Amino acid sequence: MTTVVRQAGDDDAQAVRRLVTEALLLAGFDAPTAEADGDLLDLSYYREPGRGMWVAVGDEQQVVGCAAIDRGDGGFAVLRRLAGDAMPELTAAAVAFAQGRGYAGVETVIPAAMAEARDAVRLEGFASDSSGNDLLFRRPL
Repeated sequence: MTTVVRQAGDDDAQAVRRLVTEALLLAGFDAPTAEADGDLLDLSYYREPGRGMWVAVGDEQQVVGCAAIDRGDGGFAVLRRLAGDAMPELTAAAVAFAQGRGYAGVETVIPAAMAEARDAVRLEGFASDSSGNDLLFRRPL
């Protein structure tokens, strides 16, 4: 399967919600809610300065993966909504975006049950936080 990574558009919201929901449920977490996860209902959230979202599109033009960058604390960007296929390519796009926006680094929280996402960020140069938090991964830029 050939995938293309591109910026997410409003038409991708339903597919992104599906991918993120499936990833969370498979990892043993609750499904997103409208109250807590409004960014999944309105992807324009990711068009604000310092934010971005990408989707991976498969051979039949269907969205098969997603990733987003949000503004974090201390000059760091936050990688979130990493789900589906093409995670290494999506992670690379997100890191390149963060570099281009002058962030000091990128951090993300990924539970052990999301092994593919953890592998993708490690391939992109993220490392576990030295504080002993095995959920937190960081990459300086």
